Amino acid sequence: MPSDAIVELVTRGATVTSELAKDPSKDIDKVAEKLFPAGAVGGKKSKEATRALKGHDDYSERDLELAQRCGKFPHKPSDLFLKMYSDVLDTLERDPLIGVVSPPLLGASGVVPLSIVSTIPDIMRHYHELIVNCKHEVMLATNFWEDSYASSFVRDALLELSSRYQANPAKYENRKPVVKLIYDRGSPKQVFQNHLHIPPEEWEGLGLPKPDSIPGIDFETMNYHRPIAGTFHAKYMVVDRRVAVLNSNNIQDNVNVEMMIQLEGPIVESFYDMSLISWAKASTIPLPLISGPFAPEQDFKFGPENSTLHYITVPPSEGGVAGQWQAPDKLKNTPITAPGFASHYMHKPHAPVPMAMVNRHPHGTPGHEDIDVPQNAAWLAGFRLAKKSIFIQTPDFNAKPVVEACLEACRRGVECTLYIDLGYNDAAETLPFQGGTNSRVVMQLYQKLNAEGKGGLLKWYWYTAKDRPTPVDAVKTERNCHIKFAMFDDQVAILGNGNQDTQSWFHSQEINVMVDSPQLCHEWLEAINRNQNTLVNGKVDEKDGLYRDKEGNVIQSAGGTDTGPKALFKGIKGTIDRVRGVGGTGGA
Repeated sequence: MPSDAIVELVTRGATVTSELAKDPSKDIDKVAEKLFPAGAVGGKKSKEATRALKGHDDYSERDLELAQRCGKFPHKPSDLFLKMYSDVLDTLERDPLIGVVSPPLLGASGVVPLSIVSTIPDIMRHYHELIVNCKHEVMLATNFWEDSYASSFVRDALLELSSRYQANPAKYENRKPVVKLIYDRGSPKQVFQNHLHIPPEEWEGLGLPKPDSIPGIDFETMNYHRPIAGTFHAKYMVVDRRVAVLNSNNIQDNVNVEMMIQLEGPIVESFYDMSLISWAKASTIPLPLISGPFAPEQDFKFGPENSTLHYITVPPSEGGVAGQWQAPDKLKNTPITAPGFASHYMHKPHAPVPMAMVNRHPHGTPGHEDIDVPQNAAWLAGFRLAKKSIFIQTPDFNAKPVVEACLEACRRGVECTLYIDLGYNDAAETLPFQGGTNSRVVMQLYQKLNAEGKGGLLKWYWYTAKDRPTPVDAVKTERNCHIKFAMFDDQVAILGNGNQDTQSWFHSQEINVMVDSPQLCHEWLEAINRNQNTLVNGKVDEKDGLYRDKEGNVIQSAGGTDTGPKALFKGIKGTIDRVRGVGGTGGA
């Protein structure tokens, strides 16, 4: 249960955001370290200190009461959510900022008016609309930024926002909107300085507007990486301290189907604070809203009544094309036009629900010791505490802790349904200590479970696109899925940036939100299933973990279950390609 020290830490009120409001010119990381020094709770001074993740199954009413007290929830959350949140709180003993957010903002509430399940341009179109309609500020983060059709939505939005300000400065209170972009493209300089400002003369080479073409906005960009393996894998945007979007995609062109959710309400302040902590350095351009008191919306709008959704013309629950964009010739991410595909899901009106940030900080040192973080605590608690069902969609499923957690859940009689990509990142996953290919993992799982008479509780499906009759090997770069979604007992969902692979479990910075809502869980599962044929056509044979089409032909990935020198060579090449943002599986 949360210790007295954790309860005091989470309920005392001060945050990195509130401290910066007193003097926005300060270095953010120094403000954060002074306010929440490492070891302030558990006595461990070193941020790099690691230990085995605590786990327990016996939660008293007192435990749940303390967990509820440690969050600003709109009502009493479900017991499952509170137990998972209790485990998340325990990780703060290691470092109060282990979750890349001020502890008082860890537990909050919010609503979700929109989710998008589609190819990248549909999500980037929504980014475009939010940016051009902002009044004050935008903080945008992505792992990989590529000069591409996807990034053109952002570039064009910056140009349009600048023009709108110039045409009517009074509408913006005669203060230019501020836009900050942070991404990860590893540089040797980051051995000495993890955060690197990108000078204006380099913007055009990134596919960004030249400085003299956006005189109506103040723009700043940052490259962030923590060597060796501490990737900034985050993908989110915060607009006017009022709206946050959290998505699975990078800003690049590829064949992936992705997922984005729009969040409103107090949870946005948690995203705002996290964005500041991630930026870390003193801002040369202060954020206009940093000094003002945060006043979240109270009257939430859904569907056409929500001003951020006016542009959407796709019927919310019928078939149709994926958004309203025209793909250039030979574009990788061509739209899906199969009957029944509907990219935009307008959620039914709902009151604010309990939410929590379950992130992980970047950890550069190689190895598998850095497990004690909110993201992993939440995932493992969900697997351990679920009584009926677990649903996961992720590109890779091979991190040792989650594979073992899946085995244990099945052994307890919990049905585990997994939607996984056939052949995704096979080359890189064959390297030692990376967990192996998805094909190898599924065969090993069924071998173990079938030997114990539990194989029927594992429902493993290969992702199958809405416009495909069978799964397609990711190496063919036709249709892949990059969604990161977990659901436990149809009650609690975790979604955001984190994959179920070794990199996301032990190294990358990941931003995720945990949501307590049967309604949203049901609607998310509906949105996911209606935009793919995985449930209908993707199931593997429970006898051996192999996929067979209607004619009985086995469909496998090119990487398969290979090991040895050949696989090692492929793995090294695959890792290099992945870091460069190229290769056949569409990014991280």
